Amino acid sequence: MIYKINDMMFLNSRNIMILRSLKKLDDKMLKLFKILIKIKHVYQLKLSLTMKIHLKFASNLLQLDSKNSLNEQQNELSDFIMIDDEDE
Repeated sequence: MIYKINDMMFLNSRNIMILRSLKKLDDKMLKLFKILIKIKHVYQLKLSLTMKIHLKFASNLLQLDSKNSLNEQQNELSDFIMIDDEDE
């Protein structure tokens, strides 16, 4: 999948050492990070300064934020709900 600069991505925690007693209790996807640079199929993310890991990741370790991918599919809220021809 091709992502763009400034897209917000979830980072897969598969290859990242996290200090927890059990790996199966860890989050599968880490929080959202912004793409800074795109080089072919590798993306550089803006990570927090406390993370002591490499900044570049392959596209298979990233997942697009669902808010980014569904911008044009947002539902409009109505003022009321009709159930059986009566206002709710």
